[in-house]
Amino acid sequence: MLELIDSHIEKMLARYTQGEYFERLKTAKETYVSLTGKLDEDKDEFESRMHCFNEWYLFQWKDDDGKKLVEDYIRREQLDEDLSQALLNVNHSLLEFSKVSFRRQIVLNDILHDEKISLAKGHSSIGLVEDDLFIGRVIRYKGEAYLLHGVCTLPQSVRSVLKKQSKKIRKLNSFEEELRFLLSLESLKTKSMHYQHIEPTKIFVFS
Repeated sequence: MLELIDSHIEKMLARYTQGEYFERLKTAKETYVSLTGKLDEDKDEFESRMHCFNEWYLFQWKDDDGKKLVEDYIRREQLDEDLSQALLNVNHSLLEFSKVSFRRQIVLNDILHDEKISLAKGHSSIGLVEDDLFIGRVIRYKGEAYLLHGVCTLPQSVRSVLKKQSKKIRKLNSFEEELRFLLSLESLKTKSMHYQHIEPTKIFVFS
């Protein structure tokens, strides 16, 4: 089923990255870089960061009219209710690869929302190992959960401080505050990549 989701994401990218949308794409990319740091093509994580940008652009960035691109896509394509709700309610969060269950399902710990997520049985490899900490997006469709491709890994050494900060953000009960927090984590990750001689615990500091 992830293939179906991927096909719609590819379709959205094809539509909203060229023609009349090209200038909007440039504006969105400039905004994303200002929020999360420069996208360096020579870095190992460039492809993953591009996936992160693409998913933010499609699912969370708002055009001048206040609408998200995914909303326009759903209207144009006249998607059914199940798929529309799946695309509108992508869970963007701070996650941890907890384990592979006895049913051979990948289990994630959603730290920001304090819940467990079992990915669909037979879900393809997510390219991570147990205890990896990362920012990612999970989509639920017809009762099954799938991890999208945009993954930003974070140092395990800052898990405790991120868990504490997540609890504070969770109490605010605000999607806007959650997004601000998650994008700030991407920015701190970029900073830590540029200053690898500094301990991550000294970079991931919150007031």
